[in-house]
Amino acid sequence: MVTFKHTKSELSFQKNCSQKAVALFKASFATNNILRKYPLLLNLHRGIDGALAGIIISGAVLTSLALHSQHLWTLNFSRLHLTRDLIHRIEESTATLEKYFLASASPPNALVPTTSAHLIYVDKPRERQTRFKDFLGTIGREITSLVHPSSNGY
Repeated sequence: MVTFKHTKSELSFQKNCSQKAVALFKASFATNNILRKYPLLLNLHRGIDGALAGIIISGAVLTSLALHSQHLWTLNFSRLHLTRDLIHRIEESTATLEKYFLASASPPNALVPTTSAHLIYVDKPRERQTRFKDFLGTIGREITSLVHPSSNGY
């Protein structure tokens, strides 16, 4: 084991430097003297420090929000993958069932090919007119003529 021996002057120099650093650090937080000498500069520094703290906090909030939304998106995407897999399985099962029923079904023999002679035409039923329907029809025609007036030519 090697031991280091320091001289008395080296130890006093290190002690002096550390005391000066501590004094400088304490002086930087002593605002009474600075407030009296440079009030505008101190308030500017306080404003900048507040803005910097706000930016850091808002950055942290936005980062956590982005990470949370990415996590939710990942969960939903995995659920989507499972849903697509289930839909594919259902479609395969449906196709298999359709093939089975179509193979076992026989064509009906009682159907006749359709021709125009077999068609039956039914007249349109007449509407019963009431006073209220007549009134609404008249108003509807008048409004239509106002909205879309007939024009001659092009």
